[in-house]
Amino acid sequence: MKAGYIQLLSSAGLSGAALLIPNMLRDELGANTMEIGLITASFNLALFLSSYVFGRASDVHGRKLYLRAGLSLTSIALFLLVFADSKTSLAVVRILIGLCAGIYPSALLSYVYETEGKIGKFTAYGSLGFGIGTFVAGMLTIYYEIFLASGLMLFVAYFISTRLVFVGERFHKVPLFPLAMVRHNFPVYVSIMFRHTGANMIWVVYPLFLADLGATPLFIGFVYGINAVSQYLFMRFIDRFQTYHLVMAGFIFSIITFPSYTLATRPEEIVPMQVSIAVAWSCLYVGSIKYLMERNEEKGTSSGLLQSFLSISAIMGALVGGITVFALGYHGSMFIATGLAIIGFIIFVTGNRFLDRKEKGVIAAKGV
Repeated sequence: MKAGYIQLLSSAGLSGAALLIPNMLRDELGANTMEIGLITASFNLALFLSSYVFGRASDVHGRKLYLRAGLSLTSIALFLLVFADSKTSLAVVRILIGLCAGIYPSALLSYVYETEGKIGKFTAYGSLGFGIGTFVAGMLTIYYEIFLASGLMLFVAYFISTRLVFVGERFHKVPLFPLAMVRHNFPVYVSIMFRHTGANMIWVVYPLFLADLGATPLFIGFVYGINAVSQYLFMRFIDRFQTYHLVMAGFIFSIITFPSYTLATRPEEIVPMQVSIAVAWSCLYVGSIKYLMERNEEKGTSSGLLQSFLSISAIMGALVGGITVFALGYHGSMFIATGLAIIGFIIFVTGNRFLDRKEKGVIAAKGV
Protein backbone atom coordinates (compact mmCIF):
# COMPACT_ATOMS: atom_id res chain seq x y z
CA MET A 1 0.00 0.00 0.00
CA LYS A 2 2.88 2.38 0.73
CA ALA A 3 4.15 1.90 -2.81
CA GLY A 4 0.66 2.73 -4.10
CA TYR A 5 0.66 6.00 -2.17
CA ILE A 6 4.07 6.86 -3.64
CA GLN A 7 2.73 6.18 -7.12
CA LEU A 8 -0.36 8.28 -6.46
CA LEU A 9 1.49 11.29 -5.06
CA SER A 10 4.30 11.30 -7.62
CA SER A 11 1.85 11.00 -10.49
CA ALA A 12 -0.33 13.77 -9.02
CA GLY A 13 2.64 16.11 -8.62
CA LEU A 14 4.00 15.63 -12.12
CA SER A 15 0.64 15.76 -13.89
CA GLY A 16 -0.56 18.78 -11.92
CA ALA A 17 2.59 20.73 -12.72
CA ALA A 18 2.39 19.87 -16.43
CA LEU A 19 -1.33 20.41 -17.08
CA LEU A 20 -1.45 24.14 -17.79
CA ILE A 21 2.14 24.67 -18.95
CA PRO A 22 1.01 24.84 -22.63
CA ASN A 23 -1.48 27.55 -21.64
CA MET A 24 1.18 29.37 -19.61
CA LEU A 25 3.60 29.26 -22.54
CA ARG A 26 1.02 30.60 -25.00
CA ASP A 27 -0.89 33.07 -22.85
CA GLU A 28 1.78 34.35 -20.46
CA LEU A 29 5.08 33.86 -22.30
CA GLY A 30 4.00 34.29 -25.95
CA ALA A 31 5.02 30.88 -27.30
CA ASN A 32 3.45 29.45 -30.47
CA THR A 33 2.43 25.78 -30.93
CA MET A 34 5.77 24.84 -32.51
CA GLU A 35 7.68 26.27 -29.54
CA ILE A 36 5.33 24.49 -27.13
CA GLY A 37 6.02 21.25 -29.00
CA LEU A 38 9.78 21.83 -28.84
CA ILE A 39 9.76 22.49 -25.09
CA THR A 40 7.61 19.41 -24.49
CA ALA A 41 9.95 17.34 -26.66
CA SER A 42 12.95 18.56 -24.66
CA PHE A 43 11.33 17.37 -21.43
CA ASN A 44 10.64 13.97 -22.96
CA LEU A 45 14.17 13.67 -24.34
CA ALA A 46 15.50 14.15 -20.82
CA LEU A 47 13.00 11.60 -19.50
CA PHE A 48 14.01 9.15 -22.25
CA LEU A 49 17.70 9.26 -21.30
CA SER A 50 17.07 9.15 -17.58
CA SER A 51 14.55 6.28 -17.73
CA TYR A 52 16.94 3.97 -19.53
CA VAL A 53 20.08 4.86 -17.56
CA PHE A 54 18.47 4.56 -14.14
CA GLY A 55 16.20 1.65 -15.02
CA ARG A 56 19.33 -0.36 -15.84
CA ALA A 57 21.11 1.00 -12.76
CA SER A 58 18.29 -0.24 -10.50
CA ASP A 59 18.88 -3.78 -11.80
CA VAL A 60 22.65 -3.52 -11.36
CA HIS A 61 22.84 -1.71 -8.00
CA GLY A 62 19.42 -2.19 -6.36
CA ARG A 63 16.20 -0.21 -6.03
CA LYS A 64 16.41 1.77 -2.81
CA LEU A 65 18.96 4.45 -3.74
CA TYR A 66 17.34 5.34 -7.05
CA LEU A 67 13.81 5.36 -5.69
CA ARG A 68 14.59 7.79 -2.88
CA ALA A 69 17.02 9.99 -4.82
CA GLY A 70 14.62 10.28 -7.76
CA LEU A 71 11.66 11.34 -5.64
CA SER A 72 13.62 13.92 -3.64
CA LEU A 73 15.30 15.46 -6.69
CA THR A 74 12.01 15.62 -8.61
CA SER A 75 10.44 17.45 -5.68
CA ILE A 76 13.19 20.07 -5.75
CA ALA A 77 12.94 20.45 -9.54
CA LEU A 78 9.19 21.06 -9.34
CA PHE A 79 9.68 23.81 -6.76
CA LEU A 80 12.05 25.51 -9.24
CA LEU A 81 9.14 25.98 -11.68
CA VAL A 82 7.97 28.80 -9.40
CA PHE A 83 10.93 30.90 -10.58
CA ALA A 84 10.53 30.21 -14.33
CA ASP A 85 9.53 33.54 -15.91
CA SER A 86 10.55 33.10 -19.56
CA LYS A 87 10.35 30.48 -22.29
CA THR A 88 14.04 29.68 -21.84
CA SER A 89 13.98 29.31 -18.07
CA LEU A 90 10.81 27.21 -18.24
CA ALA A 91 12.41 24.94 -20.84
CA VAL A 92 15.53 24.49 -18.68
CA VAL A 93 13.51 23.56 -15.59
CA ARG A 94 11.31 21.17 -17.59
CA ILE A 95 14.44 19.40 -18.83
CA LEU A 96 15.67 19.13 -15.25
CA ILE A 97 12.33 17.67 -14.17
CA GLY A 98 12.55 15.13 -16.99
CA LEU A 99 16.02 14.02 -15.86
CA CYS A 100 14.86 13.64 -12.24
CA ALA A 101 11.50 12.04 -12.99
CA GLY A 102 13.15 9.19 -14.90
CA ILE A 103 15.25 8.05 -11.93
CA TYR A 104 12.67 6.33 -9.76
CA PRO A 105 9.76 4.75 -11.77
CA SER A 106 11.54 1.54 -12.82
CA ALA A 107 12.86 0.97 -9.30
CA LEU A 108 9.37 1.45 -7.85
CA LEU A 109 7.67 -0.76 -10.45
CA SER A 110 10.22 -3.55 -9.99
CA TYR A 111 9.87 -3.34 -6.22
CA VAL A 112 6.10 -3.76 -6.49
CA TYR A 113 6.26 -6.68 -8.92
CA GLU A 114 8.84 -8.51 -6.83
CA THR A 115 7.01 -7.98 -3.53
CA GLU A 116 3.33 -7.95 -4.51
CA GLY A 117 2.95 -9.02 -8.16
CA LYS A 118 -0.23 -7.00 -8.84
CA ILE A 119 0.72 -4.56 -11.60
CA GLY A 120 -2.78 -3.45 -12.56
CA LYS A 121 -3.78 -2.41 -9.07
CA PHE A 122 -0.48 -0.56 -8.58
CA THR A 123 -0.65 1.34 -11.87
CA ALA A 124 -4.24 2.27 -11.01
CA TYR A 125 -2.85 4.47 -8.23
CA GLY A 126 -0.83 6.35 -10.83
CA SER A 127 -3.96 7.04 -12.84
CA LEU A 128 -5.83 8.19 -9.76
CA GLY A 129 -2.89 10.45 -8.93
CA PHE A 130 -3.00 11.86 -12.45
CA GLY A 131 -6.65 12.72 -11.94
CA ILE A 132 -6.03 14.30 -8.55
CA GLY A 133 -3.10 16.34 -9.85
CA THR A 134 -4.94 17.70 -12.85
CA PHE A 135 -8.04 18.48 -10.82
CA VAL A 136 -5.98 20.32 -8.20
CA ALA A 137 -4.27 22.29 -10.98
CA GLY A 138 -7.65 23.18 -12.47
CA MET A 139 -8.89 24.30 -9.04
CA LEU A 140 -5.84 26.44 -8.21
CA THR A 141 -5.31 27.92 -11.73
CA ILE A 142 -2.51 30.19 -10.38
CA TYR A 143 0.71 28.78 -11.75
CA TYR A 144 3.04 29.25 -8.77
CA GLU A 145 0.46 27.70 -6.42
CA ILE A 146 0.19 24.67 -8.72
CA PHE A 147 3.97 24.25 -8.78
CA LEU A 148 4.27 24.55 -5.01
CA ALA A 149 1.52 21.98 -4.47
CA SER A 150 3.16 19.62 -6.99
CA GLY A 151 6.56 19.86 -5.33
CA LEU A 152 4.99 19.20 -1.93
CA MET A 153 3.32 16.03 -3.25
CA LEU A 154 6.67 14.66 -4.41
CA PHE A 155 8.24 15.53 -1.07
CA VAL A 156 5.57 13.52 0.77
CA ALA A 157 6.12 10.64 -1.66
CA TYR A 158 9.84 10.74 -0.82
CA PHE A 159 9.06 10.63 2.91
CA ILE A 160 6.85 7.55 2.41
CA SER A 161 9.64 5.88 0.39
CA THR A 162 11.90 6.02 3.44
CA ARG A 163 9.43 3.66 5.17
CA LEU A 164 9.68 0.92 2.53
CA VAL A 165 11.60 -2.23 3.45
CA PHE A 166 13.96 -3.67 0.83
CA VAL A 167 14.73 -7.32 1.59
CA GLY A 168 16.28 -9.99 -0.62
CA GLU A 169 16.94 -7.82 -3.65
CA ARG A 170 18.41 -9.58 -6.67
CA PHE A 171 21.10 -7.90 -8.73
CA HIS A 172 21.67 -8.48 -12.43
CA LYS A 173 24.50 -7.97 -14.86
CA VAL A 174 23.03 -5.93 -17.68
CA PRO A 175 24.93 -4.82 -20.82
CA LEU A 176 25.19 -1.08 -21.31
CA PHE A 177 23.23 -1.43 -24.55
CA PRO A 178 20.93 -4.50 -24.16
CA LEU A 179 20.10 -5.02 -27.83
CA ALA A 180 19.08 -8.63 -27.20
CA MET A 181 16.42 -7.41 -24.75
CA VAL A 182 15.08 -4.93 -27.29
CA ARG A 183 14.84 -7.69 -29.92
CA HIS A 184 13.18 -10.01 -27.42
CA ASN A 185 10.48 -7.45 -26.60
CA PHE A 186 10.23 -5.52 -29.87
CA PRO A 187 6.50 -6.22 -30.52
CA VAL A 188 5.61 -4.15 -27.46
CA TYR A 189 8.37 -1.54 -27.67
CA VAL A 190 7.91 -0.66 -31.36
CA SER A 191 4.14 -0.95 -31.52
CA ILE A 192 3.56 1.22 -28.47
CA MET A 193 6.05 3.74 -29.84
CA PHE A 194 3.91 4.24 -32.96
CA ARG A 195 0.64 4.42 -31.04
CA HIS A 196 1.99 6.77 -28.41
CA THR A 197 3.58 9.06 -31.00
CA GLY A 198 0.10 9.62 -32.37
CA ALA A 199 -1.36 10.09 -28.91
CA ASN A 200 1.21 12.74 -28.06
CA MET A 201 0.44 14.60 -31.27
CA ILE A 202 -2.94 15.16 -29.65
CA TRP A 203 -1.88 15.62 -26.01
CA VAL A 204 0.82 18.23 -26.67
CA VAL A 205 -1.84 20.87 -27.37
CA TYR A 206 -4.86 19.14 -25.86
CA PRO A 207 -5.44 21.82 -23.17
CA LEU A 208 -5.43 24.42 -25.95
CA PHE A 209 -7.90 22.33 -27.97
CA LEU A 210 -10.22 22.17 -24.95
CA ALA A 211 -9.81 25.89 -24.26
CA ASP A 212 -10.67 26.70 -27.88
CA LEU A 213 -13.84 24.60 -27.54
CA GLY A 214 -14.78 26.91 -24.68
CA ALA A 215 -13.54 24.96 -21.65
CA THR A 216 -12.47 26.84 -18.50
CA PRO A 217 -9.32 25.82 -16.59
CA LEU A 218 -11.56 24.10 -14.04
CA PHE A 219 -13.34 22.11 -16.74
CA ILE A 220 -10.00 21.19 -18.33
CA GLY A 221 -8.94 19.75 -14.99
CA PHE A 222 -12.28 17.93 -14.78
CA VAL A 223 -11.83 16.43 -18.25
CA TYR A 224 -8.40 15.10 -17.36
CA GLY A 225 -9.81 13.87 -14.07
CA ILE A 226 -12.53 11.85 -15.82
CA ASN A 227 -9.85 10.07 -17.84
CA ALA A 228 -7.73 9.37 -14.77
CA VAL A 229 -10.56 8.12 -12.53
CA SER A 230 -11.76 5.86 -15.33
CA GLN A 231 -8.25 4.44 -15.67
CA TYR A 232 -8.12 3.88 -11.94
CA LEU A 233 -11.35 1.89 -11.99
CA PHE A 234 -10.41 -0.24 -15.02
CA MET A 235 -6.81 -0.94 -13.98
CA ARG A 236 -7.86 -2.37 -10.63
CA PHE A 237 -9.68 -5.26 -12.31
CA ILE A 238 -7.75 -6.16 -15.46
CA ASP A 239 -4.85 -8.18 -14.01
CA ARG A 240 -6.99 -11.29 -14.51
CA PHE A 241 -6.97 -10.96 -18.33
CA GLN A 242 -4.32 -12.40 -20.63
CA THR A 243 -1.48 -10.07 -21.57
CA TYR A 244 -1.94 -10.44 -25.32
CA HIS A 245 -5.66 -9.67 -25.17
CA LEU A 246 -5.08 -6.58 -23.02
CA VAL A 247 -2.61 -5.07 -25.48
CA MET A 248 -4.88 -5.86 -28.44
CA ALA A 249 -7.84 -4.20 -26.71
CA GLY A 250 -5.70 -1.13 -25.99
CA PHE A 251 -4.93 -0.68 -29.67
CA ILE A 252 -8.51 -1.24 -30.79
CA PHE A 253 -9.95 1.32 -28.36
CA SER A 254 -7.24 3.82 -29.41
CA ILE A 255 -8.10 3.39 -33.10
CA ILE A 256 -11.76 4.05 -32.30
CA THR A 257 -11.22 6.99 -29.94
CA PHE A 258 -8.62 9.17 -31.67
CA PRO A 259 -10.80 10.15 -34.66
CA SER A 260 -13.85 10.60 -32.42
CA TYR A 261 -12.26 13.74 -30.92
CA THR A 262 -12.87 15.50 -34.25
CA LEU A 263 -16.64 15.23 -33.68
CA ALA A 264 -16.62 17.41 -30.55
CA THR A 265 -17.98 20.95 -30.91
CA ARG A 266 -18.51 21.71 -27.19
CA PRO A 267 -16.39 20.86 -24.13
CA GLU A 268 -18.94 18.51 -22.54
CA GLU A 269 -18.96 16.31 -25.65
CA ILE A 270 -15.38 15.28 -24.83
CA VAL A 271 -16.40 13.35 -21.68
CA PRO A 272 -17.38 10.01 -23.38
CA MET A 273 -14.12 10.06 -25.35
CA GLN A 274 -12.19 10.48 -22.11
CA VAL A 275 -13.73 7.28 -20.75
CA SER A 276 -12.97 5.43 -23.98
CA ILE A 277 -9.34 6.55 -24.09
CA ALA A 278 -9.02 5.56 -20.43
CA VAL A 279 -10.01 2.00 -21.35
CA ALA A 280 -7.48 2.09 -24.20
CA TRP A 281 -4.55 3.20 -22.06
CA SER A 282 -5.48 0.96 -19.12
CA CYS A 283 -5.39 -2.12 -21.32
CA LEU A 284 -2.34 -1.07 -23.30
CA TYR A 285 -0.15 0.02 -20.40
CA VAL A 286 -0.97 -2.79 -17.94
CA GLY A 287 -0.73 -5.31 -20.76
CA SER A 288 2.66 -3.99 -21.84
CA ILE A 289 4.05 -4.02 -18.31
CA LYS A 290 2.81 -7.57 -17.73
CA TYR A 291 4.33 -8.61 -21.07
CA LEU A 292 7.74 -7.35 -19.96
CA MET A 293 7.59 -8.64 -16.40
CA GLU A 294 6.59 -12.13 -17.55
CA ARG A 295 9.33 -12.36 -20.18
CA ASN A 296 12.34 -10.72 -18.49
CA GLU A 297 14.40 -11.26 -15.35
CA GLU A 298 15.89 -7.76 -15.66
CA LYS A 299 12.65 -6.04 -14.76
CA GLY A 300 14.11 -2.61 -14.05
CA THR A 301 15.89 -2.45 -17.41
CA SER A 302 12.97 -3.81 -19.43
CA SER A 303 10.47 -1.43 -17.83
CA GLY A 304 12.96 1.44 -18.10
CA LEU A 305 13.26 0.72 -21.81
CA LEU A 306 9.48 0.84 -22.11
CA GLN A 307 9.48 4.28 -20.53
CA SER A 308 12.29 5.29 -22.88
CA PHE A 309 10.27 4.20 -25.90
CA LEU A 310 7.28 6.10 -24.52
CA SER A 311 9.53 9.13 -24.17
CA ILE A 312 10.75 8.76 -27.76
CA SER A 313 7.09 8.75 -28.75
CA ALA A 314 6.47 11.85 -26.68
CA ILE A 315 9.43 13.61 -28.31
CA MET A 316 8.32 12.79 -31.85
CA GLY A 317 4.67 13.40 -31.04
CA ALA A 318 5.39 16.79 -29.49
CA LEU A 319 7.55 17.94 -32.39
CA VAL A 320 5.31 16.60 -35.16
CA GLY A 321 2.13 17.48 -33.29
CA GLY A 322 3.14 21.10 -32.79
CA ILE A 323 3.96 21.46 -36.47
CA THR A 324 0.87 19.51 -37.61
CA VAL A 325 -1.53 21.60 -35.54
CA PHE A 326 0.19 24.75 -36.80
CA ALA A 327 -0.26 23.59 -40.43
CA LEU A 328 -3.37 21.36 -40.43
CA GLY A 329 -5.23 22.23 -37.25
CA TYR A 330 -6.29 19.99 -34.38
CA HIS A 331 -8.24 17.54 -36.54
CA GLY A 332 -5.27 16.87 -38.80
CA SER A 333 -3.20 15.63 -35.86
CA MET A 334 -6.08 13.43 -34.66
CA PHE A 335 -6.43 11.65 -38.01
CA ILE A 336 -2.67 11.10 -38.27
CA ALA A 337 -2.72 9.69 -34.72
CA THR A 338 -5.35 7.19 -35.82
CA GLY A 339 -3.14 6.00 -38.68
CA LEU A 340 -0.17 5.55 -36.36
CA ALA A 341 -2.28 3.52 -33.92
CA ILE A 342 -3.27 1.20 -36.79
CA ILE A 343 0.40 0.75 -37.69
CA GLY A 344 1.20 -0.07 -34.06
CA PHE A 345 -1.60 -2.66 -33.97
CA ILE A 346 -0.24 -4.39 -37.08
CA ILE A 347 3.32 -4.41 -35.69
CA PHE A 348 2.20 -5.95 -32.40
CA VAL A 349 0.18 -8.74 -34.03
CA THR A 350 2.76 -9.66 -36.68
CA GLY A 351 5.70 -9.23 -34.29
CA ASN A 352 4.21 -11.64 -31.76
CA ARG A 353 3.51 -14.23 -34.43
CA PHE A 354 7.10 -13.95 -35.63
CA LEU A 355 8.51 -14.38 -32.11
CA ASP A 356 6.17 -17.31 -31.39
CA ARG A 357 7.35 -19.14 -34.51
CA LYS A 358 10.96 -18.37 -33.68
CA GLU A 359 10.68 -19.60 -30.09
CA LYS A 360 8.87 -22.78 -31.19
CA GLY A 361 11.66 -23.37 -33.70
CA VAL A 362 14.30 -23.03 -30.99
CA ILE A 363 12.44 -25.44 -28.71
CA ALA A 364 12.07 -27.94 -31.54
CA ALA A 365 15.78 -27.69 -32.38
CA LYS A 366 16.74 -28.31 -28.75
CA GLY A 367 14.40 -31.30 -28.67
CA VAL A 368 16.19 -32.81 -31.65
